[in-house]
Amino acid sequence: MKFPATTAQWRIAILGLFLVSSPMAGVVAAPASDAYDTTRDVKKIAWMDRGMEAVNLKLKDPGSAEFRRVYFNRGANSVPTTCGEVNARNGFGGYIGFQRFVSAGTAELTFLESEVSDFDTVWNQLC
Repeated sequence: MKFPATTAQWRIAILGLFLVSSPMAGVVAAPASDAYDTTRDVKKIAWMDRGMEAVNLKLKDPGSAEFRRVYFNRGANSVPTTCGEVNARNGFGGYIGFQRFVSAGTAELTFLESEVSDFDTVWNQLC
């Protein structure tokens, strides 16, 4: 399902409001150490794990999910997010190819590139 750009912008606003009171609000991002495979910060790792779990909730075959380039970031308005790419099987059993995702830790606040018509706006603001 594709959402119009206005819906994407509306969701970003909700994401910002939701995360203002997040327990992760005190985490400070350092660009060079925020990648999942290089950081030793357990809070960032936990946030990224939560984001990947939320992505799995949106997939047809969560067990087939392959993640890459996953990292923690504080985007616009210091919103903490997990950004990265995921590849998973579709309803026909074939892999769809890697697509970008942005997650704030819940399925409702997780956006897959294939679901949002103006995903670049979401990505640029949060990742």
